[in-house]
Amino acid sequence: MKTIKYILSIVLLGAVVSSCTITDVNVDPDNPSADKINAGAVYPGMITQTHRNSVALVGRIAGIITQQFDGLDAQQIAYGQYNIGESDIDDLWDFGLYGAGASKDCFVLIENTEGEVGALAKLYMAANMGITTSCWGDVPYSEAFRGDAGILKPTYDTQQSVYNEIQLLLSQSISDGVASGIGAFNGAGTADALDKIDWEKTAHALKARYYMHLTSVDPSAAQSALTEALQALSSTSEQPDFVYSTPAQNANPFYLFDNDRPGTLGIGATIQTMMAGDPRLPLYTSDGEDFAGTPGLFWGQANSPTPLISYWEVKFIEAEAIVRTGGTDADALEALKDAVEANMLYIGVDAADATAYVDALALSGTEANKIETIINEKYKALYGNAPIESWVDYRRTGFPDLVDNPDAVGSVNPSKIIPRRFLYPITERTTNEANYNAAISAQGGHLLDDDMWAFPKN
Repeated sequence: MKTIKYILSIVLLGAVVSSCTITDVNVDPDNPSADKINAGAVYPGMITQTHRNSVALVGRIAGIITQQFDGLDAQQIAYGQYNIGESDIDDLWDFGLYGAGASKDCFVLIENTEGEVGALAKLYMAANMGITTSCWGDVPYSEAFRGDAGILKPTYDTQQSVYNEIQLLLSQSISDGVASGIGAFNGAGTADALDKIDWEKTAHALKARYYMHLTSVDPSAAQSALTEALQALSSTSEQPDFVYSTPAQNANPFYLFDNDRPGTLGIGATIQTMMAGDPRLPLYTSDGEDFAGTPGLFWGQANSPTPLISYWEVKFIEAEAIVRTGGTDADALEALKDAVEANMLYIGVDAADATAYVDALALSGTEANKIETIINEKYKALYGNAPIESWVDYRRTGFPDLVDNPDAVGSVNPSKIIPRRFLYPITERTTNEANYNAAISAQGGHLLDDDMWAFPKN
């Protein structure tokens, strides 16, 4: 399976999107009240930040609590003990999503552009709001980003309504012509690079992901996810990879973290045990501890890619959805094998080793047994590229069968279980208190062991 990595560099993307001839007016891109904006000035930062959102601070913490990573020193040990307070994750909320973050930029583009440019912004807004609601539950959306209209203290939308809005955004993205957005990236000066991303299939892939999030609360979710997965990415060559092309300033977040704070984070003992004999493990760690910066570790390099969503994730969704909807074991196994093989070949596993591994895969037993096999394999494949999705899978399925940290502290997690959510950031408590309190009351709490609507305890 051929792997092509697409370089979505900041400079290149700015030049390309500017070539879409949206407007020549040079106005403040952060002012959503402007009649026109220079989308080329907004898109580079928005796309960069969106991809960082999934693997930077919150992605790293999600990887620690799901035991893909181990905290070895300093704050990372506290995260592994589930001591994650309201000040620990406010940067993502304030600067990655809201405030001057990627979702705010998406809002500016959606409000002020049309056609393929606005359509792509809707796709990215859906991805950002997917991260937001899966981490916090009820979150501001319908009144968010509207400071110019005097709404400085937005109400919180229910998690159910946010998931509905995510699906609406993605449907609108497709109908508004996101497929034509491929053409907007032609002639960018990089050999057949950005024009190969299939944005319409990416929209269907994201729809499949966010339907699958709801399997615990919506009996039709698996069928909806399957329908979308069958219209989604058909190879890794179509997936929307972000490759960090200016390492000194914008390297892969895992690489940057290891470079800035060496010895504080390592690959998880749990995932290493699960991957004993797996040909990917030498590409994940060199010595049982290092996870980044060392030559040969695929996800730990300065220019390691971050897919918005990967082809292998789509195939794992397809496999699980087939099982949940009563499809044949043969069809589910075929999708599972495609997922694992795609991931292995993408990161550089020898083709013969990949074939030997996937040929040994099997699905048997109860529906729960089959889903466990699929999720365990998905957990291994999402290492380094989609840790938040592994956390979602754990909360909605109970797999992998992780053991709570015996050294967990109970200050914000009284039952000391693997966290079910994050606390709202301190900035919400201090600047949006009435709506913050209303959201907590509506959800029955927001400590780390409190359930969300989408992810009730199994």
